[in-house]
Amino acid sequence: MGQSRKISSESEDSNLNSVGLVVKVKPMAEIKTGDFVVPGDFLATAEEFVPGEGAHEEDGKIYSSCTGVVLLDARTKRVSVFPRVSGPPSLKGGGTVIGRVEEVRDQTANVYIGVLKGHENRELPLPNLGTVHISQVQKGYVKDLHHQFRSGDIIRARVLSAQMGSIKLSTADDELGVVVATCSRCRTLLERENSKLKCPNCGNVEFRKLASDYRQGAL
Repeated sequence: MGQSRKISSESEDSNLNSVGLVVKVKPMAEIKTGDFVVPGDFLATAEEFVPGEGAHEEDGKIYSSCTGVVLLDARTKRVSVFPRVSGPPSLKGGGTVIGRVEEVRDQTANVYIGVLKGHENRELPLPNLGTVHISQVQKGYVKDLHHQFRSGDIIRARVLSAQMGSIKLSTADDELGVVVATCSRCRTLLERENSKLKCPNCGNVEFRKLASDYRQGAL
C-alpha cells in the first residue's frame, strides 16, 4: 500500500474524506459589524450567537433574512441585520397571516399566504406558501383534514416557524381558522349555524375548523 497523500494549507482547515485522503475545507468568511449582506448569507453558528432582527437559524447556522448591515452584539451574543432601505416584511414565528387554502392532503393543507397582520399594505417576499399539519389544526384529535379545510377557504393562521423555503402554520387557537368559506356545490358564501356551515342557496351543510369570528368584520 502506498502512503496517503497529504494536502495542507496555513489558511484552510483539513479534513479526512471517505477514502482517507486529507482534503482542503475552505472556511466560511468571518462576518463583522458593519458588513453588508443579502438574504441567505451566512452570519454565524448557533453555538456562537442567537438570531436577532433580520436573521434566522437553519440547521445550526444563522443566515441573513434581508439585505442590510450586520450588527454583532458581543454582550447578548445576538447577530442582527438592519435593512438599509425599507423592504418587504419578513415572516417569523408568532406572526399572524391571512391566506387561501390551495390544496388539502391527508396530513397537510397548503396555504398561499397573502397578508401578514400589521403589514397589510406590504407585499410579502417569495416563497409565500405555507403548510398546516394535521396536528396543528385544532386542540384535539383530527381524523380527516378534509373536514377542516377545503380548497379556496380563507384562513387566519399563526406562523410557527419560517425558515428558507418552509413556512409552518397553526390554526389551533380559537381566533384562528377559516374566516370565509364557500359552498363546495354552488360556491355561495356559507353561513354559520353553531359549529357547522350551511349554504343559504342549496342547503348544503359542511364543516370546517372555524375561527371564532367567522365572517365577522375585518380579516
